[in-house]
Amino acid sequence: MRIILALIAVLAISISLIVFPDIADQALRVEAFGWMFETRQGAFIVALLALLFALWLVRSLLSALLAGPGVAWRSLRMGSRKRREKSLKEALAQCLDQRGDAGIKAFKRSRGLLPSWGLDMLRTLATPAHRQPTPADQLAKDPLNMVLAARIATNPHAHSKSDLANRKAHLDAWLAAHPGAPLAVSRMADLVEEEGDWLKCVELLEAELKHGHRSAQSLQPRLVHAYLELSKQDPENAVVFLKKAYQLEVENEELLLAYGAALLASDDAKTAQRMWSDHLQRISSDSIAAALLELLLRDDAMRAYRKMEAKKESAMNDAQRWLRAELAHAAHLDGLAFEQMQKLADESSGSKAWQSLGCWYQAISKHEKAAACFRAACESNS
Repeated sequence: MRIILALIAVLAISISLIVFPDIADQALRVEAFGWMFETRQGAFIVALLALLFALWLVRSLLSALLAGPGVAWRSLRMGSRKRREKSLKEALAQCLDQRGDAGIKAFKRSRGLLPSWGLDMLRTLATPAHRQPTPADQLAKDPLNMVLAARIATNPHAHSKSDLANRKAHLDAWLAAHPGAPLAVSRMADLVEEEGDWLKCVELLEAELKHGHRSAQSLQPRLVHAYLELSKQDPENAVVFLKKAYQLEVENEELLLAYGAALLASDDAKTAQRMWSDHLQRISSDSIAAALLELLLRDDAMRAYRKMEAKKESAMNDAQRWLRAELAHAAHLDGLAFEQMQKLADESSGSKAWQSLGCWYQAISKHEKAAACFRAACESNS
């Protein structure tokens, strides 16, 4: 760029001297230290440009000699075209991997260049996803072209997708050529999730979440689901997996139930009870209330009811009121139990209270009242 600017400046000066010959023929006198130098302005300017060129040439030769023969030979061998071709390859690699600025700066440095391998990449771009060559064939020609083929073959929005094994082979080759490529990692996570390899899926999704390749809002629900599935495959480590999932989504009821069940299986009933109770304090949930009731009935029902009774009814949600009535019934406080459950059934719009009343009336052989309660429960659901 600097050479081009210098050539433009020299050309502008030459044109000026030709257009204005009177200026070029004017005499120029320089006196200094007792010396006097007299010449014409045009000749002086030309001599000055020649001297500057000579100085630049000497400086370049000295720099090449001081740098050593290896650097000079490499510069001559590559030349401007070689450097631009290398820059274009790096730009394409960044664009395919979605790294950095996606190759914008490198593309600017390689404008007007179409290398020989560019035609192969254009052919790859024109090939549909399900007809892309195998990674081994592409790698033998050009690793960058192989990455492009892998990106096209694993496109989730392709009209005709390749089979699962072929897509996985392309992604393995892509990651082998460009380890840690964000787009390849993302697509591999999608593929192993489709394949059902939950351990690998968790590993890849955690890496994406850590490095911020995709938004946390899109990754966290999938990671929680993967932890749930992994806990089913590996029950011995279920508590570890579900604890990580719980840290991501504390309000997921399916996760809360699974995590609580895993804690109970590991003889940690206190943590499960505290977790479910805290959730009911924040959110009214029939499923969590039912699980907590089953846990509390393992201990003293009367003691659990007294703790619930100490709370103000206005500060309790429907699930807590249902749980309190069920504990009263389990503690054989039938009068209080029927009164509290009936009041909840009349005030709430859900069917849980009516179902409990129906079961209680059926247990004491009051079938007409039980039928009326079950009918009201059905009407609440409809």
